[in-house]
Amino acid sequence: MSATADRYREPHPPDSAPQRLLLLCPSTRLVREAVAAGFAVRVLADASLPPDSSASADCPDDGIPPGTPVDLVDLTDETALTEAIEAAVRVHGTQRLLAFAGTAALPAVAKTAARLDVTPNPVDAARLLGEPAAMRALLNGSRHSYVPAAQARTAQELPAAVEEIGAPVTVRTLPPSAQSAACRSEPAGERSYLVEQYLEGPEYGVVTLTVDGMHRVVGVVALHGAWHPSSHLFPAPLGERDEAEARAIATELLDLAGYEFGYAYTVVVLTADGPRVVRSRADYPDEPLASLIELATGFSAEAELVQALAGKPVNVPTADRYAAVASYRLPVGRLLSVSGLESVSELPGVHRVHFPYASGDDIPGHGGGEDGYVLLSAESTQEAAETVTAAARLLRAEVSRRPDHI
Repeated sequence: MSATADRYREPHPPDSAPQRLLLLCPSTRLVREAVAAGFAVRVLADASLPPDSSASADCPDDGIPPGTPVDLVDLTDETALTEAIEAAVRVHGTQRLLAFAGTAALPAVAKTAARLDVTPNPVDAARLLGEPAAMRALLNGSRHSYVPAAQARTAQELPAAVEEIGAPVTVRTLPPSAQSAACRSEPAGERSYLVEQYLEGPEYGVVTLTVDGMHRVVGVVALHGAWHPSSHLFPAPLGERDEAEARAIATELLDLAGYEFGYAYTVVVLTADGPRVVRSRADYPDEPLASLIELATGFSAEAELVQALAGKPVNVPTADRYAAVASYRLPVGRLLSVSGLESVSELPGVHRVHFPYASGDDIPGHGGGEDGYVLLSAESTQEAAETVTAAARLLRAEVSRRPDHI
């Protein structure tokens, strides 16, 4: 473990930072870090999650320090969510709200937090980062990372939008908040779409931590295809110029959105015409990407965020090894058997093998299920690639193709 990681074992009491925190859908680890640092923490968790849901790790109701209040609220009920935040502020004295698991962009969260002055970010900052149409309009309006784009209010308008941009294109389904603004006259449930010029080039994920409007780049991850067809790698083996361009375009987006505090994850494509932003959100990357940075550097995202809240200097981590995630997706059908998992776990440098299915489970189509992965570390990119290849060779899964999937 690095000296950076060792530092997090010693909690630091807050100085002039807010003493009372309301954490919306935090990880259990973040709650523990904040309590250990001396903050009075209150948790607001999603009441709609079943007790055994895998997503419950993002909205914890157990495993947190004893005595930490946990309130449950339906995140889809804007009135209830607004009232829960107001009660935390006016009744329990919350001084700062931090939202996670994609909840920062919820209108009820952003508007209520801004109105009650418990967030340093402008009301639209998270939405401008995370909503595809809003982000593209923001960038195109400033001429930063310009990508030709058109909006289709309905599926019937998609062909015209594709023709306007010209193939090849990328089509994104807009979230309900964007749909309601784009097509108020359309029937409820109608989807709207963002059609963008297809961007060709390797993709990189830029992770940043912003404090008082200052953006520190925590690291850059090489995503699928940038290093290996089925794997992510940290730190990205980029040339100095390419890395500088990826960092610059990500932080420029944060400036345009007025982002003042918190993590952000921005995906950038390095095209022949320069870097272009693909997507962004006001949050730390999900697992298993989140573990890559910690494995390679000892950096604890939760501990560092708490230190920033306490007014301590932000430390940018330095990698002393490479970390990779080799992912795999099974074909649609029913899993009959799987072998090689133990052998994969015994490979040099492997830290975690995540296989989300058991024999007899149905494997849903793309986007409907969870991908498996192998998390590993290595001293070089070559060593990492060799382990990825070995893991792919050892893992064997037999899947029965059901008639409706043939």
